[in-house]
Amino acid sequence: MESADCLDSLEPYFPYDLDVTNKSEIEKLHSVFCNDFLDGTVYIDDKQIKVFHYIYSKPEKDGLPLWFADMNEKFVHIITRDVKSGRYKTARKIREFRSERANRVHWLKPIIENCNDRRIRRFRYRELNGREREYLWFIKGYMVVLEFIDPEKTLITGFCVDESNQADYLKKYNNRIR
Repeated sequence: MESADCLDSLEPYFPYDLDVTNKSEIEKLHSVFCNDFLDGTVYIDDKQIKVFHYIYSKPEKDGLPLWFADMNEKFVHIITRDVKSGRYKTARKIREFRSERANRVHWLKPIIENCNDRRIRRFRYRELNGREREYLWFIKGYMVVLEFIDPEKTLITGFCVDESNQADYLKKYNNRIR
């Protein structure tokens, strides 16, 4: 399949919003993720993308179903996002399930493998902690973030870019290092 066809055909995996209790659908997406990154190999610029085989260990703390503890930590990170829970002084961060992220988990591999396509803004940015990350911003509003850990790159996350965060990523793009 040509890259144009591959990127053009990207649509949400399920034609409906998922709920955190949709166990069979989330397990199906977990299988897709594991097929792509744990059982298979994904490359960018002849460098392998690494995803570590850690199991997610905090479903109770994050208020997620206990069966999330059977899933890869990076997968759970990608299909959830940080939110503050509780009042201002007692607030703590938890992971909140996001259907739009989960329904696009299968976009990670084709975006990475077609990162030089004209529909993907590819740029590097030095974070405040000094780490250099590579951003792959797909025109359909999805971002993949990688980090350099010699000799490979590690998958950090993937998420939807929308009105709430677009300005932040435009600023990073405008201040990119290359």
